[in-house]
Amino acid sequence: MRKSAFEKWQIKIFILCWIVYASVYFGRVNISVALPEIQNAFGWSKTQVGMIGSVFFWVYGIGHLINGYIGDKVSSRLYIFAGVVLIAITNICFGFATSLIVMVVLWGINGYFQSMIWGPMIKTLSFWNENKKRGKTATLISTSMVGGYILAWGLAGIIIEQTNWKWAFWSPGIFLLIYAIIWVTGIRNHPIDVGFKDPNEKYFKKESNVEDSKKDSVSFWKVVNQSKLWYVVVACAAKGIVKEGISLWGPMYLMETQGLDLKSTVGLILLIPFMNFIGMLFAGWLSKKYKNQDQITISVLFIISILTNIGLVKVGGFSAVLGLLFLSLSSAMMYGSNTILLGSIPMKYAKYNKTSSIAGFLDFVSYMAAGLTASITGLIVDQFGWNGVLVLWIAITSVGIIAMVMNHLRVNQKQEVML
Repeated sequence: MRKSAFEKWQIKIFILCWIVYASVYFGRVNISVALPEIQNAFGWSKTQVGMIGSVFFWVYGIGHLINGYIGDKVSSRLYIFAGVVLIAITNICFGFATSLIVMVVLWGINGYFQSMIWGPMIKTLSFWNENKKRGKTATLISTSMVGGYILAWGLAGIIIEQTNWKWAFWSPGIFLLIYAIIWVTGIRNHPIDVGFKDPNEKYFKKESNVEDSKKDSVSFWKVVNQSKLWYVVVACAAKGIVKEGISLWGPMYLMETQGLDLKSTVGLILLIPFMNFIGMLFAGWLSKKYKNQDQITISVLFIISILTNIGLVKVGGFSAVLGLLFLSLSSAMMYGSNTILLGSIPMKYAKYNKTSSIAGFLDFVSYMAAGLTASITGLIVDQFGWNGVLVLWIAITSVGIIAMVMNHLRVNQKQEVML
């Protein structure tokens, strides 16, 4: 069946968005592959290089709160263009840095610019897709993260192997500058901009403006307190610590526990992004199996993550294959829980028009927690070795399970209405 002109534009918009988010990951996750080389080049401790990740997570989390709001007020096309250019410049500058303080500051700035992309991009996709297709579109665009990891860990690893760690930042910087031009010339904010009708025109006509005004009158913190979102906040913090911990330290963990060189590590570590994608699909299957009871779904995913981390403690050091398998499974479970915590749960606040605010708040919590433990992780490794980090992850994930079980019991006892 021949596609209409509008459908062709929809595909074009999606592809441009998918590539832009995968590309900015190239200028973000490259740090984890480069960290071992940076540490060796300057003789810094893991505690010191961990600060680079900590500041990034903190600024990135705060940036989501700020840019989520700004993104609704400005042109997504131009805002993302600016973000991509600034990410590129920051990466290029980072490649010239020789001071730890300068690196920490630059990577923190990169974190803020990175937070300029997701919200405006989702806004653009929502304009170009009918309301009933937005869930599917959101799931598909999330695969760009997997593509970004493959690009960053795979290509950046090869670049370092052939040249040095500096080119792991100069290369994505140059690439992003080129793609920024492709983005700004090819993307359009809204179908109306190119002469099409709004695909959601009929849908919005059915919505009641009177009801919306009532929803907006409910304060954010009142909704948070009455729905007991604090249980979910605890789970988000646990998820953020483990998920981003693997993202930042995964390559170095494999290199040091398995005695691998960078080339071998890069070849193995690419399994993790693929497993993350499977984790997202598994979370969707679990959610359906448990009839959208998010607390149970998250608890099961967390339990599996704990079991895989116990496996890492017990036998992970004996074999690179076992170590990689358990590490990738733990990461996959965290990515699966991420789709529930930052996707499914915020959507339940739509009746209060607080979906975006709740999602931004939970994202903020995740990265604040990840930032807090990034440098602490380095300190633990320096003092107790990698098993100390795994024990920390197990303990933190256990706390997340307790929070979810308590929330599930509260809902069943009808102490509060779960939103």
